[in-house]
Amino acid sequence: MNILQTIFNDHYEEMLYILQPRQAVINNVDKMINCGDPAFGGAMYACSKCGNLKFVPFRCI
Repeated sequence: MNILQTIFNDHYEEMLYILQPRQAVINNVDKMINCGDPAFGGAMYACSKCGNLKFVPFRCI
C-alpha cells in the first residue's frame, strides 16, 4: 500500500461523514484504495525457460 492509499484508508470514515462527498468521489477513492489489491485480479506470467510463475496484480497506473 502506498502513502496515498494509507492516508485515504486511515481517514476514509471521516471523509464520508464529515465531508459527505458525492458518490462519484467515493467511487474514485474506493478504486484508488483498492489499486494493486490481488483480490481485484491480476495476470499470471510464466518463464518459458525455467517455468517459474509470477502473479502481478492489476494497477491503476
